[in-house]
Amino acid sequence: MDTTGFSTPHFECNAGDSSPVFRDNIAHSIDGYGAIVYRNDASDLGTNCIAASRFTAYKNQFFGIITNQATHNVQFSNMTFIDNGHSVSANVGLEGEDQSVKLKNILFYGETEARDCDY
Repeated sequence: MDTTGFSTPHFECNAGDSSPVFRDNIAHSIDGYGAIVYRNDASDLGTNCIAASRFTAYKNQFFGIITNQATHNVQFSNMTFIDNGHSVSANVGLEGEDQSVKLKNILFYGETEARDCDY
């Protein structure tokens, strides 16, 4: 069974690190995903751009963070990923031009000798 540490709505792309929606969280040793970021349908701005920031994920079996939403732009910033199965999956869920995925100030670290998971 896949599990998720956090399932959270995005915050507005122009909110920067000040958004209180989802920040300063840590997901570790999850038998699945560290975090899934989904589009907040209560916000019209989510169709153009979704964002997440200030997150750390380590030793998760699959992705540290993942999103695949119907939006034109994805922005992830100020995150750290250590020894996850697949680090990050940031996808726009639309076809066409003028789409982007931006990763800013993201740190990736590979496998370590410290084994605290069975995978």
